[in-house]
Amino acid sequence: MAVEQLDFVLRHLRQLAGEALTDGQLLDLFLKHHDEGAFTTLLRRHGPMVLGVCRRILGNGPDAEDAFQATFLVLVRRARSLDRRGSLAAWLYGVAHIAGETAKGRCP
Repeated sequence: MAVEQLDFVLRHLRQLAGEALTDGQLLDLFLKHHDEGAFTTLLRRHGPMVLGVCRRILGNGPDAEDAFQATFLVLVRRARSLDRRGSLAAWLYGVAHIAGETAKGRCP
């Protein structure tokens, strides 16, 4: 029982620490240490905006969810080449918009 409580506390502390980090720091943790918690924090931080972009273009269906997933897959694939000094919000917005338009058949 005590081990489970300690694990819960440690997970909560990691989550709080992750939320205080910049997007670049979280991306570095994900790339260098395969830190899933860092990626989860990025997903929690930017996911609602990305899903909103996809839904505005595609509606509330499975195509929007596919475009959402595609956006974060592009993030994983291109993470090493991104400028990690600032927020990823604008970059993710652009990728989500392209993913949505591509799924709709109107690639910009």
